[in-house]
Amino acid sequence: MHLGALATFRPANLGDPGRVAALLAERALRLPQLRRRVEPSWNPFAAPTWADDPGFCAKDHIQVHQLERHAGLDGAAALAAELLVHPLMRNRPLWELHVIAGGDWDCFAVLFKMHHAFGDGVTALGIGMRLLDGFPGHPGVPGSEYGGHGMSPAPEAGVGHAWHQPGDVRRIIEDVVGRLGNVAGAAAAVLRSARLPVPWSPLVVWSSGRRAMAVVSLSLQPVRRIRRAYGGTVNDVLLSVVTGALRDWLVGRGNQVDGLILRAFIPVSQRSAAGQFIGGNRLSGYLCDLPVGEPDPIERLVQVQRAMARNRAAGSSRSPGAIPELADRLPAAVHRIATPVAGQFASLLFDLMVTSIPVPNVSLALDGAKLVEVFPMAPLAAGQALVIGLSWYQSRAYVALHADRDGLPDLKRLAGAVEPAAYALASLVE
Repeated sequence: MHLGALATFRPANLGDPGRVAALLAERALRLPQLRRRVEPSWNPFAAPTWADDPGFCAKDHIQVHQLERHAGLDGAAALAAELLVHPLMRNRPLWELHVIAGGDWDCFAVLFKMHHAFGDGVTALGIGMRLLDGFPGHPGVPGSEYGGHGMSPAPEAGVGHAWHQPGDVRRIIEDVVGRLGNVAGAAAAVLRSARLPVPWSPLVVWSSGRRAMAVVSLSLQPVRRIRRAYGGTVNDVLLSVVTGALRDWLVGRGNQVDGLILRAFIPVSQRSAAGQFIGGNRLSGYLCDLPVGEPDPIERLVQVQRAMARNRAAGSSRSPGAIPELADRLPAAVHRIATPVAGQFASLLFDLMVTSIPVPNVSLALDGAKLVEVFPMAPLAAGQALVIGLSWYQSRAYVALHADRDGLPDLKRLAGAVEPAAYALASLVE
């Protein structure tokens, strides 16, 4: 359940990566949410809480890595995939920063890694931006914004616990019953959407615990031209490009694609514009059919746009894709039992996850080094081989393919199909 982003920076002069790590540690000290750790509850009916770590030291969460010669971005991506899967220490705040540099690369990278309970992708983006030049830490964030995925919000100061008096037991049990009633509609919608995965699908694997990542960047100019011609959103266009890449990759492997539809889970932020960078999880989701079996790139785009338009019109709170919101509504006692079981059956609901994080279109830098690329990294569901992260910043779009290394050994072939799929679509919109 680790997520984050790999960001690359181009400095005017390559300096000491240790200086960057020290600067990140200094800025991390100014962000109160980075001091929070999980405080388990002794009571089975109560959720864990967030508490300030009395021994917090930002430097303990930051490491520097040197790439081998000629490694570059591909080497940084491969290292990021390995680092993302290593378990976080649960007795301290659930995040890490990794500065990656060296070799003959004219850039350096920073991997921001955190547990999904700590926040969602927008949380990661907000924290990451506040570590950059010109983004001072905010003096305080309401404790109520830190709850997520079965965890109770922490109070403003010190350690919070779920309940203290015997009379609270009855209230907690009543709350469990009431909340179960509230989630029944969303749960029914999710369960009705279950179906068996494609039997021969290379996206269904036994998880090896080993990870790989391949990255691709695309010009946003043709993407925006396609959007102007056919409407929809930048994300719709990128989803159709990903669909075309999956089709070409499967055909190259000799798989049958006629009539094939793969279902993607699309996380959706529930944040208001005013509070978009405040911590915690504010997620729901859509289930979107990707028409991999459609040979015409334009028709694929139209079908993706229609599917996403239906999702947006229906809303995400009670839709079949409201999986994260459903998890967040479950009482802690039920969550502890249901979530580990449900996590093993993700393939019955969707074939892969595609997550999107647009980066604000302003010039960003770290220690004077210009931000160049941002590749979102999301966790792999049990039994699934691939998750795709999309982002766009200034003139480029970025695609991160995060995969089970053993289950998807030809990941680079899939990455190599992304750019041709984009060109195939753009060539029809001249």
